[in-house]
Amino acid sequence: MAPLSQSATPVATPERASGWYRHDLVVLATAPLFLAVGRLILVPFDDQEWDGVLTDMAANHSRNAIGWALTLIAAALLSAAGLALVRLLPHRSRLVLPAAIGVAFGWAGTAAIASGGLVMGDMADSPQRTAMVAVLTNFNEGNGNTIFFLVLAGVLGNILLAIALARSAIVSKGTAVLLGLGAVVSLVGSPGPFKPIAVTGAVLLIGAHLLILRSLSSRNTVTSAGPGARSVAESSPRSPDRTAS
Repeated sequence: MAPLSQSATPVATPERASGWYRHDLVVLATAPLFLAVGRLILVPFDDQEWDGVLTDMAANHSRNAIGWALTLIAAALLSAAGLALVRLLPHRSRLVLPAAIGVAFGWAGTAAIASGGLVMGDMADSPQRTAMVAVLTNFNEGNGNTIFFLVLAGVLGNILLAIALARSAIVSKGTAVLLGLGAVVSLVGSPGPFKPIAVTGAVLLIGAHLLILRSLSSRNTVTSAGPGARSVAESSPRSPDRTAS
């Protein structure tokens, strides 16, 4: 009788969600915190009063720069967190691709807005205030519409992600609603002018992400990073293969 052997090949099915790495948990935990702090200290946009916005930015240059920089970082982290959540969905779900595209586009729009906030902070120090206001007005009425469509795609993508997570029972329906609502409010309120709306969206995302982290920890889907690493969810006990001599 040959010695018992156990195969190390993981059981994989189309329906099984991919496991998470530990850095995914770090991203999920920190992304909305960066967003909340950034939203609290930045100077929001007001397309009806660009001169006043620039004046406020000039008076609070450092605070505004830090706020928009944190928002830019948060947008990158939230995109990564959203795509990591998409990886948890069953591969055969029809919502996977549109949710992934929408999430990526939406937070790219937020990143573009944050980059604009950083640029405007430098524009605020220019003595040519009238020219600066004219540039902002023209951009907002023209090419700025591209950012609007990115944000709109993000709203739809995050709603689809929330629906897919709830349908797959990966998180509770309440958590999925909180996640979708937080993302939508954050995306729509990103430019301003009402700071409480943007901050509220970030707070909702903090709550949703904490609930998701608790749900994932109970499901044991996290694996350590590294070549050949497997998630606990993707590996299952297998019967030893017996080979007759």
